[in-house]
Amino acid sequence: MLGSSSSSASAAQQRQATIVLGVARALLKTTGVIEAGIFGFALREKGIDTTQKLKSIIESTGYLRFDDNKVYLTRPSFTRALPSSTAANNPPRPVAAQPLQSNPVPNLSLRTVESHYSTVVTDDYDDDDAFEPTTTTRRIEPVSFECDTEAIRYILEDLDINDLDLENLGLTDIFIDVGGTLSAKINSKTVQLRQRIELSDVETIMARLPRAIPTDKQNRVIFGETLHRLAAVMYDGEISGLTIRVGRKASGLLPLFEGLVEGKNVLLCGAPNVGKTTSLRDLCSYLSMDSCLCLIDTSGEVCGDSQMKTQFVGTTRVFRPEDPDKQYAALVDCVRNHSPDIIAIDELNTKQEVEVCQTIALRSIQMLACIHGNIEDLLYNSKLNKVLGGSTETLVSDMKAIDGRKVVHQRSTRPVFDVVINIKRVPEGLEYTFIDDVSNNVRDMLEGKPIQTVTRTIIGDELRETTQETLFPCAL
Repeated sequence: MLGSSSSSASAAQQRQATIVLGVARALLKTTGVIEAGIFGFALREKGIDTTQKLKSIIESTGYLRFDDNKVYLTRPSFTRALPSSTAANNPPRPVAAQPLQSNPVPNLSLRTVESHYSTVVTDDYDDDDAFEPTTTTRRIEPVSFECDTEAIRYILEDLDINDLDLENLGLTDIFIDVGGTLSAKINSKTVQLRQRIELSDVETIMARLPRAIPTDKQNRVIFGETLHRLAAVMYDGEISGLTIRVGRKASGLLPLFEGLVEGKNVLLCGAPNVGKTTSLRDLCSYLSMDSCLCLIDTSGEVCGDSQMKTQFVGTTRVFRPEDPDKQYAALVDCVRNHSPDIIAIDELNTKQEVEVCQTIALRSIQMLACIHGNIEDLLYNSKLNKVLGGSTETLVSDMKAIDGRKVVHQRSTRPVFDVVINIKRVPEGLEYTFIDDVSNNVRDMLEGKPIQTVTRTIIGDELRETTQETLFPCAL
């Protein structure tokens, strides 16, 4: 009886070791590292309980290491140590060495089939069936940028800015602080320049602005032909510095969006100053060609003064509420009185605005909006996450527990938007990741599952598009 129990346990351990080996070979043969969440997900789909023991399962292999929520291959070949009832006489046998291949595959190399864009993991972990992304390229007109550098030179005329290359596309911000030195953000890094800043310098700059900095919550002035933005740094009620955000007009972004946004509610998200407003301009110009598009441009960042709107947003009708806190009222007014086919808003800020957008989306009016933060952060922002269907804590059964956690986040309502475009800076420029079928994909993201995405990047005169599976670490 005891021998039978021992044999059964040994068989179970042998089966587990075999499955772990198959998963490791499929996921790590090329890259050598993968997120622990993906590895655990693959094991659970193969019937292995990882509750509270994923790390011990990984490190018991002898060829894998668990560190910082990632799984690493520690040697260039997989050695399979299978337990046996006669271990002393039957030592573990090495598996034939599998050299690392040079052909690129994504971090997630699961064989998948498509089911309404949900990921389904099959039982076969043959390396030949590993998921590979598809990448296509096509020639397009290169994106061109215009920057009104003369407007910046004019207001900074009394400062030594010879070290500052205003034509550099990596220049996004200029920082002016009394008592410090002039500095600028270039390619996401802050660079200190030689020019010392006095209070008189700040006063001179403010005197050259087209209008005074407003004292309301906006705290910004738009100036120049390409819509630079200047805001004040306040200290004890006094202005102690200024921030200039360099504005540029981009032409040629439309190929990024064609075929993925038509007739859909679209949300642009990403870090501040990553290009959301610039992208919204091109979308408004494109979609207003044969539709009545109403834009709520509360800050004036999208198209500046009303006289300039045509060159930025085409035939879009532009609304600017007097009170920035009443954006939601402007949205309601558009629906009630102006017969829009599409409504766009530059920046969603409040829960009330999100609730109005929910109502608009139910009236068959297309929505475009920008929001600060990437999609992972947005899912856990209780004030704004209803745009993606909300997120609520739910107690689940042992079978559905994620890495041993029975209290998990799940989508709570219908998303406002059909497509989320996650924008981020990469060495090549800007990368646009399109997440379609938001309703199902948000559910999978909250469960720690990979989802299908389309990523588009413009490099020179080439548009590169990659369809792949991506893990957003929302549940790790």
